[in-house]
Amino acid sequence: MKHFFTVVIVAAILLAPFAAKSQSAMNIAFIDLQKVMLDSEPGKQIRGTLTKEAERLKSSLDGKQAELQRLKDAVEKQGATITPEARAQKEKDYQAKLKDYQRLYNDYQAELQQKDAEFTQKVLKQVEEVVRGLGEREKYTLIFEKSGAGILFAQPSVDITNKVITLFNESAKTKPIK
Repeated sequence: MKHFFTVVIVAAILLAPFAAKSQSAMNIAFIDLQKVMLDSEPGKQIRGTLTKEAERLKSSLDGKQAELQRLKDAVEKQGATITPEARAQKEKDYQAKLKDYQRLYNDYQAELQQKDAEFTQKVLKQVEEVVRGLGEREKYTLIFEKSGAGILFAQPSVDITNKVITLFNESAKTKPIK
């Protein structure tokens, strides 16, 4: 992906003299998608939804973790007073519940990552539509993504991130992300 953006930048530089002959000036801008994701209303809503989901899953895990701790404490407390067979059975039960807990934890992590990826994909699709519309309306030649294009410096005047956030917020009012 980095190589693609590098090729695009090199091509833009090499083709700039030819484009200058056919048109008065190239109109180039960039946006910071990370900022769009953090500062836009849909981005904030998604983070809130994911945070609530993470808290729900965490509370479920906390209950299981407390149960595991009680089992462990019981095994340690009764260790000297019960038969070796009973102790081995309690340790076996503890290990089985510990494996279940670890599996459940991994499942919850995977579930959260999947939901995050799904929401992010939906947001990026709508942001792309907003950027495409803005690019066509304001006749931009190129619009880069700040981090993906490897932009180390650009005049603040070519940063259209705030304009994209505003348009994206307006767009999301008519076309909410689900």
